[in-house]
This record gives sequence, structure tokens and C-alpha cells, in this order.
Amino acid sequence: MDHGAVIRTWRRAPLRIALTLAALLLALPASANATGATLVTPADGQHFDHLELAPMVQFDPSNDADGNRETPRWVLLASDPDMKTTVRYCRQFVWAMEGTTYHWGCNRWATGVDQLGNDQLLALEPGKVYYWQVVSKSNVDGAPDIVSDVRAFAIDAEPAAQSIADVSNQVYGTAFDDGTQLNLGAAAYVNSGVRVKDIHTTRLAFYAFRVHVQHLGTIDKSRSYVKISSAAGTRYVRLTGKADAKAFGLIRLTAKERRLKTKRFTYQAFLKSTVNGSLVKSPPRVLLVRAPKKAPKWTPDR
Repeated sequence: MDHGAVIRTWRRAPLRIALTLAALLLALPASANATGATLVTPADGQHFDHLELAPMVQFDPSNDADGNRETPRWVLLASDPDMKTTVRYCRQFVWAMEGTTYHWGCNRWATGVDQLGNDQLLALEPGKVYYWQVVSKSNVDGAPDIVSDVRAFAIDAEPAAQSIADVSNQVYGTAFDDGTQLNLGAAAYVNSGVRVKDIHTTRLAFYAFRVHVQHLGTIDKSRSYVKISSAAGTRYVRLTGKADAKAFGLIRLTAKERRLKTKRFTYQAFLKSTVNGSLVKSPPRVLLVRAPKKAPKWTPDR
């Protein structure tokens, strides 16, 4: 990149900033470095996140042999350590702080100027290494520019985006609404290793029922339960059982439930996975309790 034309075309605002900084820095202790500006940050080999595309470089201007402070002209970025292929420059200096100390800073990276002489700024790119160097104007007329040491920093590449399948395979629990559909069947089995194979009830007595749950995978029965809902409200029954693939729950109708005109109950098993702790839900089932048919009246004549 040829900066010969650019260096002669200074914007007024950057020029005022540079002059102000130069005047303020005259009061700072003089540096013993006469071979170029003292580089402060970033450290050589430092990495930046892929979202940080305008990192701030900081440095302290150098002094000449007579102790006079040199005037920084710009910071150059190159794609090679020999600074032969320049890809960006920055000449709009500001105050920047590292720790408790102020330094010259620059992070408005440009590729050239427009027809009005304004810098055309362009953010840096992720996944690349940039080499930087401060170029200062010599206090001796006709002398070449003074260049600093070269440092490198890298902007990490953007992580590969996960596919929809990758994201869906990581989702469990109640990420969306109440998770009724999310943790049913195969969708839950991918993460939790638990799947409900079957759930049904058998009648033990007029107002007592046993819930049978068959499942794949290992569950924590002490933290698994059956949810029972009806017009009388919602309650929960713990699951028990010694078999690895089976669990049982006991439903005894409460006095309030027995008084319901229509004894319609919805029950659903919630199994706690020992793999990732998620609750895997069974499909809801309906239990409709009807009175048993009356037995014919017994008489000795029969």
C-alpha cells in the first residue's frame, strides 16, 4: 500500500489531536529509546476475540539524540513480519490507558483516503495475524522516518456455527414453553438416555390404582414422580420399584376427588435421568373412574 499521497493530506481534527498529544507528552519523562517508539500493548503474539475487530495499539513516542521528542506519523499493519505488505494504517491518535498510565493510542484502521482526503476505515478480519510498527518523523530535515520494533497480534477466527441438528441435540429440560413436546420420546433420549416405553394403570380397589411405567435408561426413582390432574386440582405421587426398567406409583383418590361428579384424571410420568438430570416426560394418559356394576342380589333360591 502506497502511503506517499496519504501522508501529505491530514484532516484537521486528527492534526489537532496529534498536536495536543505532542504538547501534553512534552511534560512526560523523556524515553531513552532513540531507535523508535516504545511499544506498550498489545503484547507480541497476543490474541483477540473474533468480535474485537478494532484493537487499540498503545505506544510512547521516541526521542532523538538531543532529547527532543519525535512526532509519530502513523501506525502501520502488515501481513508479514518484514512489514513489506501493508494492509492497514492508523494516524488518528488518542489517549489510551494501560494500567494507570496514559499512552498514545490508535485503533482507527484505514486502507486509504477518499477524494476529500478522509481516511476510509475498514475493520480488521478474524482469523488473521497482523504485524504492527510505529513510524515517526525525524526531527532532522531530510532524514528518513524512524521506525519502531515490530510486534504481532492475532484475531481469532470465528467459531464454526452449530447446525440446527447440533443445537437441537443439546436442548433438554423445559427450554420452550413447558417442555410437553420437547422431552417426549426420541427427542429426550438423545440427551438423557431415558425413554418411556409404556405407561398404564391397573385397578387395585374401588378408589385405588397402580401406575405402571416401563422405560429405557437409568432413572433416579427417588426424584421421579407421576403428576395427576383433575377438576379437584393437581398433585404428585412418587415412583418406586426395584426393577431397573420398571417403576410404580400408587394413586389413592382423595375425599375431594371422590366427590367429583365426573372422575376424570390425567396422569403423566416424569422420570429423572441420572445422565444429565433432565426430566423426561411420558405422553399424558387419561384415567376415567366409573362405579363398578352392581352385583345381582344374592338369594338362597339361586
